Amino acid sequence: MSVVSTILVYLMIWMIVFFMSLPIGVNVSKEFIPGNANSAPVKTNLKAKFFYSTIITLPLTYLVILLVENNFIVTFINSLDI
Repeated sequence: MSVVSTILVYLMIWMIVFFMSLPIGVNVSKEFIPGNANSAPVKTNLKAKFFYSTIITLPLTYLVILLVENNFIVTFINSLDI
């Protein structure tokens, strides 16, 4: 894979992991603050989620690149006998 392809795969996997991590650990405020939605979180921890998504995405990107480079996906699709 080229460098551009690797970066695009990384970004796609990062976005999936990041969006999956957004609802984790979110606490909704019990008291209503005028001007805010009732479902507004107290603290979102976006910096930590950004960091952990970046770390988790690295081995997943390596795994996808490894599977593509070794033609595992093509071999698996050909073995399905569709």
